[in-house]
Amino acid sequence: MKRTKAVVPAAPAALECSPGDRALLIDAYRRGVIASWKRDAERGYRLTFAGRSDEYVEVANLSRYLEKLGGSAA
Repeated sequence: MKRTKAVVPAAPAALECSPGDRALLIDAYRRGVIASWKRDAERGYRLTFAGRSDEYVEVANLSRYLEKLGGSAA
């Protein structure tokens, strides 16, 4: 009798952010505006803040949102 291996489902492809978005997020992280981020397929970007709850930002609104945060944090 021949043994067959169980088929492991492929992991879903990781969502990539555009180079421009990545630069904005890295800059916000370095300035201490955000603690971390993660790309969410349905909601956009999940931004984590120190001492606050996470917020979701649509991809199209990321630049404006981070600009607003950076202005209030300075």
